[in-house]
Amino acid sequence: MQVSQHAHGYRGCLSPINPFLKMGLSLVLMSLALVLDRLVAMGILVGGLLLLLGQFKLRPLLLGYGLLTLLGFALASAWLLAEPSEAAFSTLRLLAILLPAPILALSTPAADLIRALQTLPLPSFLTLSVMLIWRFFPLIQQELQRIWEANQLRGIDLSRRPGQWFSGLMVPLVFQMVSYADEVTIGLQTRGYAPDAPRSCSKPLGWHWRDTLFCVGALLWLGLIGYGEWGG
Repeated sequence: MQVSQHAHGYRGCLSPINPFLKMGLSLVLMSLALVLDRLVAMGILVGGLLLLLGQFKLRPLLLGYGLLTLLGFALASAWLLAEPSEAAFSTLRLLAILLPAPILALSTPAADLIRALQTLPLPSFLTLSVMLIWRFFPLIQQELQRIWEANQLRGIDLSRRPGQWFSGLMVPLVFQMVSYADEVTIGLQTRGYAPDAPRSCSKPLGWHWRDTLFCVGALLWLGLIGYGEWGG
């Protein structure tokens, strides 16, 4: 299947960690981002997130857009607040809220996510829906890049023609996604997939030494953040 050729291929130190641990840490970090008041503590939080972000190979164009957006937010905050330190804190808070979920989510293979969800009392249709949505995110990104490059080959620079984004970008993307959805449906039907049926080949979700190391590292990180906020 064409879908399998575009599978998400991240294999870093976060990949084998228990998905529940990553989900829990993500929630804790986003909660801390909302309650922290000191720049040092927020800097430790965002610094750790940037270290984790360094494991991913980001496209230069995507990285450039992200930095420009962040710079625009920082300048707008400085202009509105008239206080550089407050603007820096607001920018770090924005990063602390936005980064945890994507970093920890993109490092989780779809199969591990499904195994984790199957241990919860969730309806089978919900588990399957989450699996397909999770799998399609990187695929949509790749298709957008292909469509964008195809337009450039025809001499159409969509970055300078936002009025053509619907016809030149969104419409081809929708048709391509519908095509992939048909392939996934046929693949599931030919394999006799049933969400409630027992698996012939399964790998139960368990606790490994990597999870223990992850917990220790996360607790140390959270301890540093707490010391920066309430330590003195």
